[in-house]
Amino acid sequence: MMGEIKVEDLKKAASGFATGVTIITSKDDVNIVHGMTASSFVSVSFSPPLVSFSVDRKAKIFDQLEEGKEFGISILSKNQKYLSNYFAGYTDKNEKIVFDESKGFPLIKSPLAWYIVKTTKIIPAGDHHMVLCRIEKLGRDSQKEPLLYFSGKYL
Repeated sequence: MMGEIKVEDLKKAASGFATGVTIITSKDDVNIVHGMTASSFVSVSFSPPLVSFSVDRKAKIFDQLEEGKEFGISILSKNQKYLSNYFAGYTDKNEKIVFDESKGFPLIKSPLAWYIVKTTKIIPAGDHHMVLCRIEKLGRDSQKEPLLYFSGKYL
């Protein structure tokens, strides 16, 4: 029998997998936009079109989770590292965050790709919740390169 897995060891092993970086956006009851950085985004199914992301129960956006709610998912491009840091809580007061609502929901301006999704299921999973979403709209700028996160650093 193996011993208990330590959080530090889990983070070290997981950091060996390079991921893209996304900003998840939502609107509250008074139309204030909230956002969080997430590298836990994954494509789930082509038919029906489904994606998923995970939210820590301690995250500010956690209270926004409910089935049927819309979210925006902006996949960041290589030059948008400051946005990842900002929504991860490392704010720079000199950076102005600009949302683009031209697609029908607040998204990060000029992302590499974007989705507007509707939550279909919220699944408790340890200290996080997995949010399964149906894709309503999407797009991609094929001229941009992705912002990647690997071993605690941006690539």
